[in-house]
Amino acid sequence: MTTLKKTIIAASVALIPFCSFAAQQLTEEQANSLQSFKNITIRGAFYTDSDYVMAVSKAADNQGAAFFYITTTNISPSNDTLRIVYAKLYKSDAPKAVEQAESLRKFEGVYEYPKSKAIRLEPFNIVRIRGYFPTDYDINQAIAKEASAQGAYGFYIDSRSEIGSNLQIAAYIFKKDAPERKLQPENAIPYDSEAGQLALAKGGDAAMQVEKPGYYSPSAFNEKYYADKFNNKVIDKTTTTTTANTAKVPTSSNTETTIPVVTEPQRVTRYTVTLPDGRKIQELNDATAAKMVAFDTLKFRGYYVTDQEISYQAGKRAIEAGAKYYHIARVAHDSKGPNITVFVDLYR
Repeated sequence: MTTLKKTIIAASVALIPFCSFAAQQLTEEQANSLQSFKNITIRGAFYTDSDYVMAVSKAADNQGAAFFYITTTNISPSNDTLRIVYAKLYKSDAPKAVEQAESLRKFEGVYEYPKSKAIRLEPFNIVRIRGYFPTDYDINQAIAKEASAQGAYGFYIDSRSEIGSNLQIAAYIFKKDAPERKLQPENAIPYDSEAGQLALAKGGDAAMQVEKPGYYSPSAFNEKYYADKFNNKVIDKTTTTTTANTAKVPTSSNTETTIPVVTEPQRVTRYTVTLPDGRKIQELNDATAAKMVAFDTLKFRGYYVTDQEISYQAGKRAIEAGAKYYHIARVAHDSKGPNITVFVDLYR
């Protein structure tokens, strides 16, 4: 969802075609692979994402940089019409980034993976346990014990939920030579949007920014997908697999042929507004919206205490305007009084 002081990680945003400055914008992957020589901050009244991209490009030129990467954008705490943009600068001959050695914790002989590592790897099963675990150490020990019994090299705890006084834990487990997952590009353009269809028709680098069939979300595992893929072969210490689950999946020793392959893209996890009548709409972050062209913009004014309220009101109005997606471009406080004005871009 949006925040009043936005801090959004800006991923691969295509360089604006009409930009006349020499410094070029890097994708997140490219930026992470190189060493920057300087960090810069610029401030200005940027009304669109392309405005501050061009401003950073100009500033990078002035510093003798060949490339830049925008890390975050904030709304100025002293003036809500201003944005603060942070970026890293790179020389044309920037050296490769030094890869840091991993320092992973080990439980029962199995490594605990951070999400940043686990999300890039293909798990070979899910472990689910339920019971009383007073500390995080107890949780890790219990998961690692089950993972070790299945020959796992690493595990990642994806979710935990309270059931009475007990906890139910779900973790993905990995082999040492786990294959890489095919991930959606960071801040992928929704494939069913107008911008997504235009990018696919254009092909090349533009098409690479669109959600891809059969690729995974870079922000979350799809537990249902993997439960189906593994034929619901999960471990639960206190209960057996429910009848509802086993009834949905046919019994077979060959799950690859009995479980249908996902043909739709695994959608990037986005904040979703759901109206009482069931209609839904997703909010785009800054980096994704920068790759798309809004068909309209609306604004509304009122007193809203939480970010959730702002996002709900924006999403509700976007749905009524016929949008599939929306992006909160700016939030401005009244100079007198507690009200705010919210500017919302709409996308089909």
